[in-house]
Amino acid sequence: MGRRETKKEATKRKILDVSLQLFTREGFGKTTMRDIARRAGIALGTTYNYFPTKEHIALYFFETALEEVMARYRREAPADAPLEEKLFLLLSIELEQLAPYEAFLHLVIATAVVPGSRLHPFSVDSQRLKSKYLEFAGRIFEEAQARGELKTFGFDAMLLSAFWIFKMGLILFWLGDASPKKEDTFVLLDKSLRFVLEGLRGGKPKGRRR
Repeated sequence: MGRRETKKEATKRKILDVSLQLFTREGFGKTTMRDIARRAGIALGTTYNYFPTKEHIALYFFETALEEVMARYRREAPADAPLEEKLFLLLSIELEQLAPYEAFLHLVIATAVVPGSRLHPFSVDSQRLKSKYLEFAGRIFEEAQARGELKTFGFDAMLLSAFWIFKMGLILFWLGDASPKKEDTFVLLDKSLRFVLEGLRGGKPKGRRR
């Protein structure tokens, strides 16, 4: 990355960091682009050049979070680990990545359900991020199939769609989890992931190795 690109990325990150602070403190709806520009010390026009709307800022948050999740997974996932452990690691990393921004996520959900919102699950932007995530997760399933851990069903797209629904359900459960350190979420992840994978294999659920 050249100097110009590095500077542009640093400016985008500064706008994002300031925005997250304001969204959490003032609310997503009440915070204006002018508020963000003023707090970041950046001209309003320049701020609009980077992010035409607040929703673009939120999408940038999800995009950078996804990149960081994938990068961390690549560093930490043992190549010879079984599928269950790899998926548990991927989802755990994702929850840990989102944890500092839980209050922001609660705010975004209210916007995401509005038809026409760029944050709506079926918007073009959201679908683009979904495709990127499932392409990454798909490679994990493909590796498991190549090792004989999982059958090749011939309808892998449906398998990935089911995994996406499972992941989104887990995140929603996590957002409402009031247990200490979100322990109930990780218990749910452990048990449900084991159950689903054993079902796909045609066997009975077994305890996850620790």
